[in-house]
Amino acid sequence: MRLIDKIKTNNMSLIVSLPKNDIDLAKAALNGGADAIKVHTNVWHRASNNVFPPFLEQIELLKKIIDSVSIPVGLVPGGENSCVTENEIKTIKSMGFDFISMFVHHMPLYIYKSGITIMATITNDYTIDDIKALDDLNVDIIEADMIKDDKKDIIRLYDLMRYKKVVKALDKPVCVPTQRIINQNDVIDLHNIGVKCLMIGAIVTGDIPGELENITKSYRKEIDIINRC
Repeated sequence: MRLIDKIKTNNMSLIVSLPKNDIDLAKAALNGGADAIKVHTNVWHRASNNVFPPFLEQIELLKKIIDSVSIPVGLVPGGENSCVTENEIKTIKSMGFDFISMFVHHMPLYIYKSGITIMATITNDYTIDDIKALDDLNVDIIEADMIKDDKKDIIRLYDLMRYKKVVKALDKPVCVPTQRIINQNDVIDLHNIGVKCLMIGAIVTGDIPGELENITKSYRKEIDIINRC
């Protein structure tokens, strides 16, 4: 089942953003109960402090990651300074990537119009009117990247308020990433304000396969409780 269908079907879904493009980490996320995983290319990833090489340098590894798991795999195709090309997007589609995840202000129109499921990432710099406009555009999921990454800090009521404003502004599903520590018992609070998806990443998962699998299982347990309601 595609990620967008899982998100529409479930009360809450779980994505693991891999801290490294690594087959063992991908399998660990699968075994931990992730609904989907996300990999990266052409970008420096702030939370993990990893630099992900250009797409063509990773293509064989990315193929192996897709083949190693039975869940949807999404791709961050680049950032401010570099991005996959229009021709590379055609290759990405043919490889079987399920979705593209990218900041709206970095996304070329050839990605927007590619026909791949789009997870459009927004920041706290966007106005509510900016965010509302996404309802009228051909994007599928909104990632609310609303707070500064901090491995030591937790989310607070003010952060819930910001997420709620995004949820309230949109008819499309909202995904919240762990830019700060979101504890397992905080997941219900995200659900209660209408968030449809949690994306856990380097700030909570670490980068060791066994550790990532166990952490994923702990979030899966809480999400399963929500989905049984």
